[in-house]
Amino acid sequence: MEIELADVAYDASVWDVKRTFGAILHGEDFHSIDPKTPRAVNFRVILNPGAGGVQNNGSGSLILPSRRIGDRLLRRVYEEGKPIIINGRKMRLFRGKKAPGRGLRETLEKTPYLEPDEEEKHEDKLRRLDIGLHVDKVQFGVFYRRPEDPMTAPRIFSNEYEISHRNKGAGLLWFEYDHKLIRIQLGDRMTEEIGSNVAIHFSNIRKVAIGMDFGNPFVCFDLLTPPMFERERFNRTLTGNDWNDHRKFRQRLDSLTPAHAVVAPYAHHMRVIMHTEADIRKFRELCEVAEVQRPIWANVEAFSRGFFSPKQLHKFHCWLRQFDWRVAFQIEALLRGGFLNTEDILGSLRPYLEKLYKDMGRRAATVLRNFCEALRTRSPKDSVMDCFQRAMPEGGKRNNKARKLAMMNLDEVEEEAARDRDMGKFECHHVTFTPTRVILEGPYVGVSNRVIRQFVGFEDHFIRVDFRDEDRLQYRWAREVDGTTLLTERVGGVLKNGFDLGGRHYEFLAYSSSALREHAVWFMNPFEHPTQGYMTAQRIRDSLGDFSNVIRYPSKYAARLAQAFTATDPSVSITRDQWEEMNDLGEEPYLFTDGVGTISQELGDMIWEALCTAKESLRRVQITPDAYQIRFLGYKGVVVVDRRLQGIKMRLRPSMNKFEALDKDVAPIEIARWFDRPGTTYLNKALIMILEDRGVDQKVFLKLQELAAAKITTASDSVEETVTLLKAHNLGQSFSLPYILQGLRAVGLGMRPEAAPAGNLNGTFLQSLVIFAQHHVLRDIKHGARIPIPDSYLLVGVADEGPAYVQEGVENVFTLKEGQIYVCIQNEDDEKPTYLKGTVSISRSPVVHPGDVQRVWAIGEPPAGQECFFRGLKNVVVLPSVGKRSLASMLGGGDLDGDLYSVIKYDPLLPTEHKDPADYTGVGTRSLPDGRESTVDDICDFIVEYINSDLLGLLSDRHLIIADQSKDGTSDPACIELARLCSQAVDYPKNGVPVDIFDSPRLLIREKPDWKKAEDSDPRDTDYYFSSRALGELFRSIDLNNLKLPTTPAPIPDGGVVLPPQREQPLSDVISLALRPFVEGQLHYFYNADRNVAEMKALFLKYEQELRYICVTHALSDAPDIRLREEEVVVGTILAVCSQQRWRKDRMHRMRLHSSELVRDVKRRLYQPADVLNPEQGELLYGLSQAWLAWDFGMRNRTVFGARSFSLVALGVVLDTLTKLGSLVV
Repeated sequence: MEIELADVAYDASVWDVKRTFGAILHGEDFHSIDPKTPRAVNFRVILNPGAGGVQNNGSGSLILPSRRIGDRLLRRVYEEGKPIIINGRKMRLFRGKKAPGRGLRETLEKTPYLEPDEEEKHEDKLRRLDIGLHVDKVQFGVFYRRPEDPMTAPRIFSNEYEISHRNKGAGLLWFEYDHKLIRIQLGDRMTEEIGSNVAIHFSNIRKVAIGMDFGNPFVCFDLLTPPMFERERFNRTLTGNDWNDHRKFRQRLDSLTPAHAVVAPYAHHMRVIMHTEADIRKFRELCEVAEVQRPIWANVEAFSRGFFSPKQLHKFHCWLRQFDWRVAFQIEALLRGGFLNTEDILGSLRPYLEKLYKDMGRRAATVLRNFCEALRTRSPKDSVMDCFQRAMPEGGKRNNKARKLAMMNLDEVEEEAARDRDMGKFECHHVTFTPTRVILEGPYVGVSNRVIRQFVGFEDHFIRVDFRDEDRLQYRWAREVDGTTLLTERVGGVLKNGFDLGGRHYEFLAYSSSALREHAVWFMNPFEHPTQGYMTAQRIRDSLGDFSNVIRYPSKYAARLAQAFTATDPSVSITRDQWEEMNDLGEEPYLFTDGVGTISQELGDMIWEALCTAKESLRRVQITPDAYQIRFLGYKGVVVVDRRLQGIKMRLRPSMNKFEALDKDVAPIEIARWFDRPGTTYLNKALIMILEDRGVDQKVFLKLQELAAAKITTASDSVEETVTLLKAHNLGQSFSLPYILQGLRAVGLGMRPEAAPAGNLNGTFLQSLVIFAQHHVLRDIKHGARIPIPDSYLLVGVADEGPAYVQEGVENVFTLKEGQIYVCIQNEDDEKPTYLKGTVSISRSPVVHPGDVQRVWAIGEPPAGQECFFRGLKNVVVLPSVGKRSLASMLGGGDLDGDLYSVIKYDPLLPTEHKDPADYTGVGTRSLPDGRESTVDDICDFIVEYINSDLLGLLSDRHLIIADQSKDGTSDPACIELARLCSQAVDYPKNGVPVDIFDSPRLLIREKPDWKKAEDSDPRDTDYYFSSRALGELFRSIDLNNLKLPTTPAPIPDGGVVLPPQREQPLSDVISLALRPFVEGQLHYFYNADRNVAEMKALFLKYEQELRYICVTHALSDAPDIRLREEEVVVGTILAVCSQQRWRKDRMHRMRLHSSELVRDVKRRLYQPADVLNPEQGELLYGLSQAWLAWDFGMRNRTVFGARSFSLVALGVVLDTLTKLGSLVV
C-alpha cells in the first residue's frame, strides 16, 4: 500500500523519516510475531527532492507491504489522535491514488527491514567518494635496489611501461566503494570510442605512497598481485533497462597493449602521475573515507631500466638453455615470481648460479627452490646474496670439502627419498596461469595416477597446470565484466598451443574430474621411453581405451579420459578370468545399482593388505573395509564385499563401464578411496536452512552448537577427549598426533586438569597444538555451521543385492523394501557393532532442494534364518533395490559410484514436514553441432567454457542468501529455480550443458545476511543485515576471540642451529622424564653425548628447510609476509580467512600430503627395518637410539623454528619402537 506524505519538514532526510516511522511500525501495535520467521515490518520512504539547498519539497510517499498495515497506521494518526511529528513539524498522511508495483510489494513482504543508520552511513560514503581525480601518466614497473646500495637505502621504481595522457586529455581515477576497488580510466569519453581501465582491489594494496618527483605529483602502489585490466566501449547504446545496460559492458584483458603484454608478467607495481599536487592530497583524503590504508609521504625515485625488454628476456632465455630442466624451472621461478630481475640474474648472480650448477648438476634445483623461498620470506635486512648463502647446503658456511660432502649427501638423500616413496605419490611441478602471470611452484609431493605410474623416472615430463585469477582464486566475473575473450585467448591459447618452460615444450594431456573442479589439468612434454618409444600426449590418450561410444560428446569424452588421471593408490592386479560383468537392477534413468559392483572376501583382504603394506598409517587400523571406490580398466565405481563369492572374484556392472580398455588380460585394481570407518555427519548452512524450513526449531541447532562448542573447549581437559577431537576432525594425522598423545598417556602423562602420575603437558608444544586444533574446529562451526550431529553417520551408499540373488535362483532371500535402509556401525574401539533401527533421515551433500532430505526406516539387524546379502556389512548404508525410483536419485540426484550419504538418527533433527524430492532428470548431453568426432581442441574449448561457467558455488551461495532474505525460505520460487540450476551445474562436467548465471534469480536486496561476514577478509557493516534465521543466531553465538592463539617463533634468517649453551640440563622436560624408565630399560642409558646429538643437525636442517617451504608454498596468499605457522602444518589446518572455501580445502589437502611425506622421510632416516611389518629387535633398538638423539636435539633447540615439530616426529618413532619392543602398551 502507498501512503502519500505532505507537510514534511524541509530539513528532514529520508533517514529521519524512516527512523520516525520505524519507531512506530516496530512498536507493539504493529510488530506481529510470526512463529517461523519473526521479522519487523519492512517499508520504503521516498521524498521528493527540494530546491535551493533544502532536503525535500515537503512531500513524498511511504510504501508498506500490505493494506492492513497502512489502514492501521492511518487509524492511529486520525482516529486515535497520535500525529507524526518530524523536526517539530506535524506530517499529514493520505491514502495513495495508485498501488505500488508488484515487484516492490513482494520485496517488502519477503525481505528484512534494514536499520537506516547503516544505510545512511553507506549513502554518505558514496556521496563523498563521488569524485574523479585527473591522471597524467600510468607507469608499470618494479621496485629495486642497485647492487651497491645498502639494504637500508630506499627502493627505486623502474618504469618498464608507461601510458601517458598528459597531451591528450587526462585520465581519471576514482573509488568504487561497493566493489572495494580503485579504478583508473585511460581514455577520453569525449574523443575516443574505446578506453582501458585499470582496477586495483583494496585488498591487493600492500603499501601506498604519495609524493612529488621534480614537480610531478605521484601515487605509488606496491601491489600483492597485478591489477585487473579491462576494455570499455564508452558510447555504447543504452536501452533504459539498467540490468541489461550494465551487464558485460567491460571486457577483461591480460594486458593493455602488445608492448605492455611483454612486461606485464614480470612488472605489476604501479606509479601514477597525477595532474596537480591537490590531486594527491585529495587522494589521501579519499583513502580515509573508503577505509583504505593511509598513504605515506615518500621520495620514490623513478628510472626506466628496461629489465624486461624483449632483448633482455631473449638474452635470459638463451642463457637458460645450458641448464638441466629442473634447474631451469627454478631459475625461471625466480624471475617470474618477482624475486629477481634480469639484471640480478644475468649480472651479479650469474657466476654463482653457473658454479652451483657445475658443482651439483641437476641437484642444484633443490638449492634454488630453497633460494626462492628465502627470497620470498627475507627480512628487510637480508640481501640477495644473504638468501643465496642460506639456501646452500649447510648454509654455505663451511669449507669447500665439507660443502661438497654435504652436496653428495643431498644426492643420496634425494635418491633414497625417491626410492622409498609410496608408489601412490610422486614429486610434482606446478604451473599456475593467471591473466598476466605464470607462477611456478614445486616440486612437492602429489598423489599419482594410472598414467604417471607407467613412466617411472619420467615424472618431471608431466606437470600440473592451474588456471586462476591473479589472487589465485577461481575466476568470478562481476555483472558488468565479460571474461569470455580473456579465457578464450589466455586459457584456450595455452591449452591448444602449449607453452615453453625451461627449454621444454609442454602440451595438453587430460584432466581428472576432481582437478577440473579446481580448474587444473595435466600437461606433458614428449619424451623417448626405453621400452614404449616416443611418447606424446595423443599417444597416451589413444592407449587408454576405445572411446568411440562417447567421441561425439567432448565433455563426456574428456570425462572418460579423466578416469585414468584420478588420484589413486595401486593395490593388486587380477586376470581376466577373475572378474565378470553382471546386469544392473532397475531401469534407466533411476537404476538401483548405478555404479556399484561386488568383490569376494578374499579379494577384499588382498586389497587391504596391499594398502597397509604401502601406508604406515593404515597398519594400526583394526577394521577391514567392506567397500572400496575403484578404477579398473574402463570401469569406475564402488565394489562391496559379497560373502557368497568364492576365491578371487570381482563382479562389475554395465553402469560402471565408461569405456572399453584395450588390454584386459591382467589389470590393476586402483583404489580411489576405502571405507574402514564411519564418517561423522555435520550440519552445514544448506542443511540447516532446509531443516529449519521443514519444521526443525532454531533452538535445536543452537543447543547442538552449544554442546559442540563446550566439547571443543573442554577437549584439553583430558588426553581421551583431545584424541577424540583430533580423530573426529582428521587433525594432526600427518604427524601421528593422536597416537603420540595416546603413547604419552601410557607413560603416565596427562593434560593440565588431569591427575596424571608422571605430570601434565601444560606449557609444552603439544598444548599449543591442541589450542590450534580447537581454533580450527570452532572456526569451522562459526564460518561454516559445521556442527557434529549425535547418533548420525556419513556412509558410502551401496545397493541391496538381494533381488540379484533372487534372479540367480537363491531361495528365502531377505531384501529391503521401498523406504527402508540398512546401517551397521563399528568404530575401532567398539567391541561389537551397532545396528540402526527406527526412523532416520537420509541426505547427500550438497542439499539444495527442500526434498533433498528424506525420512526412511532403518531395519536394524537382519532376521536370522534367511539369506541376506548385507548381513555382516559394516560402515556402509545399504539402499533398497526395489520401488518406483532409486532412493539415491531422490537425494540430490545421487548414485552409488562413491557418493556419501548422511544418515541422521537424532530425533530432534528429523524434519516434521514432508517435501517431495525433485525429479533430477538430466538435460541431455551436448554434442558437436556438425555431429563430427571430438578432437583434443574440442576438449580444450570445453575446459575454457567450463571455467567460464563453473557456477555451482556461486549458485549455492545465492540460493542460501535468497533463502535468508525471503520469508518463504528455501520454498521461495527463486530458490526452487536455483536448486534446478545447481543440479544442472553439478552435471555440467559430464553433459556439457552450462548454466547462464546472468539469467538466474537475483538477490532480493543488496545487503547480505550477517553470517556471510565469515567469508569476507574486510567486512563492512554497511554491506550486511542482522539475520533472524538460525544461521544468523548460530554465527553470532560463537566468539573466536575467546580462544587466543599462542605466539610462535619466527624463522631465524640464517636457518643454522648449533647446540645452545647449557642453560638447563638436557632431557629435563616433563616428557623426557616420563619416558626415562622406558628408554633406560631398553638402551641402558638416558643422557646422550653432545657429539652424538650434534650429528642430528644435518637431518634437522633438511627438515627445517622443507618445513619453511611448506609454510610459504601452501599459504593462501602470495604476500611475502604471509606464511603458515608451524602449528598449522602439524595440526593440518589453515586459519586464514578465504572467500572461496574450495581453494582453502585444496591448499590444506596439498599441505597435509606434503607434510606427511616430510614426516615419513624423517622417520625412515631414523628407523627403517628391512621388514616393516616384522622388524628385528636390533633394528628397533637402533631406531630407538636414533630417535632419542633427534628428540634430544629438537628439545635443546626448541626456540628455533621447526625444532619443536622435528622433536615431535622423533617422539612418534620413540613411542613406536618402545611399543614394538614390548615396553609400552598404547
